[in-house]
Amino acid sequence: MTTYEWSESDGVKHVTAWSKAVRNAMLRGGPQFQRQKALNRAAANWNKAFLSSTDTGLHSIGQVACTGAQSDLMDSTSWGWRCTLLLQEVDNWNKPAATTWAAEFLLREGESRQCLGSWINSSAVHEAKKRRANQVITCSFPCGKGLHMIGARASLGCELCRRERKMNLITTDALPIETVAHIQSASCKAQKKSIIGAHNRCWKYLIGAISTHGEAKRSLEFIGGDKRTTKTGN
Repeated sequence: MTTYEWSESDGVKHVTAWSKAVRNAMLRGGPQFQRQKALNRAAANWNKAFLSSTDTGLHSIGQVACTGAQSDLMDSTSWGWRCTLLLQEVDNWNKPAATTWAAEFLLREGESRQCLGSWINSSAVHEAKKRRANQVITCSFPCGKGLHMIGARASLGCELCRRERKMNLITTDALPIETVAHIQSASCKAQKKSIIGAHNRCWKYLIGAISTHGEAKRSLEFIGGDKRTTKTGN
């Protein structure tokens, strides 16, 4: 009989035959392996950036060592996280701390991960919307800049802005670059109404949630989901 062995993050070791627990451990292990690869790259990037000069490197190592408890050695994961944070705090560091900007975002804690995961796993959401969301999150959305880089488009200018300018008889010279950040912001004239509408829907949802689930005794009361005016209570 084949048995499987793995350790949890808290150090607890499991040894068992094939079961749902083994399957779940494998599903967790894949992302953890990819995460560790990215953290290892961050550690290597930190070494190249700060150990090229002996004095600078030793000074940085001393700073890192002083932040923890005495004689408390870091494992590879903790050290990778520490190097990632150090690189992100460098003023002139203009590239990903680990591998890619997508990995940088996915490694970052918070960012409504639980809500996003529930939305992506929901059977009520159309697969096309999930695919687009995953493309945006992983920086693989087929926008003009990316298509221009692989030769699939002659220009990297925003096509939405080009259409908008042609409709208004405005010159199409010096178009903004079509990136995900551009087309998801109000700076893209063709997307302005959609972006403002999405912002207002999020605002109304937050106001409604605060009004419904807020504490009974509070000094701030929202008049309505479509109003920005507030009044103080007793």
